Amino acid sequence: MSELSEFIPITDKMLEKARHDRNFRQRLVSEHLDRLMTAMSRAKNRINTDPAASTNLQEGARLAVKLTEILNSIGAKPRR
Repeated sequence: MSELSEFIPITDKMLEKARHDRNFRQRLVSEHLDRLMTAMSRAKNRINTDPAASTNLQEGARLAVKLTEILNSIGAKPRR
């Protein structure tokens, strides 16, 4: 998506924390899903003027499904 300037990279430290802290992992995925949905909304507004917007929306939709599946699997796991 063209809003990559808003992308916040995941650091190795964050990944390590996410492996051991279920709540942090859930919050991290949820925040990125929110950012993705905002970017998709912007792309939707450009669909008539930007030929890449349609492809971006399709890719964003696939990623949104994956992030939602991750969130669902995190929520389904019992707490330790």
